[in-house]
Amino acid sequence: VELQQMLSGWDKVAYLTPGAEGYSLVKSDLGNLTVSIVNVRPYANGSKITLQFGNLTSATIDGLKTKLEWGPVDKDGMPNNAAAKSREVVFNEALISGSWTNSDVVLEGIPPTDLGFVRLRDVGHRGVKLRR
Repeated sequence: VELQQMLSGWDKVAYLTPGAEGYSLVKSDLGNLTVSIVNVRPYANGSKITLQFGNLTSATIDGLKTKLEWGPVDKDGMPNNAAAKSREVVFNEALISGSWTNSDVVLEGIPPTDLGFVRLRDVGHRGVKLRR
C-alpha cells in the first residue's frame, strides 16, 4: 500500500538537478507543464536559479504557485532531505500558452556548489486567460 501511495503522486512532483539535460514533466491543477533549471548562480547567502517553464495548455496561466524544495545530495546522488529547505513560491511571470517562460528564484542558504536538487510539488495557479 505504501508503494502505491508513493507512486500515485509521482506525476505531481518535478525533480530537477543542476546541469541535467532536458526537462521534467509535472502535473498542475490545470494540466501538464514542463520545467527545467537553465541557470544557477551565486546570490547573497545562497543561489539564484532560473527555471524554464513550458506551458503545454491552451490557456495563459497567471500566478503559478508551487511548494519549492531544495538542498544537497549525498555521495550516491540521492537527495539529502534532512538538510533540505522549502517554501511556497508564487511566480510573477504569466506562462503564455504553448510557450517557454523563464522565472528567477532565490534559494536561501545553499551556494551553487552545494545545490544538488530542486523539487516542485503542489503546482497550482491564481488565474487563467483565454483567447476571445
